[in-house]
Amino acid sequence: MTEAQKEVYLVIDEWWKKFGFGPSVEDIMMFTGDRSKATVHGKMKRLVKLGICKHTPRRPRSIRPSYLKIRSIE
Repeated sequence: MTEAQKEVYLVIDEWWKKFGFGPSVEDIMMFTGDRSKATVHGKMKRLVKLGICKHTPRRPRSIRPSYLKIRSIE
């Protein structure tokens, strides 16, 4: 994991601990200082590919650290 990916992961982890749901791309941009949504999205995709984070396709704010277990009530 690169330093930039670690920074994004820490934002995601802390956001979950504080709010109970994932941050938006704009929220991550605010904390990391990135100015491009595509850059942040790419880092998030890489974290999922590495298995460090998980997400549900087509669900906003669904990215989470892989150690969290989420139960669906649908």
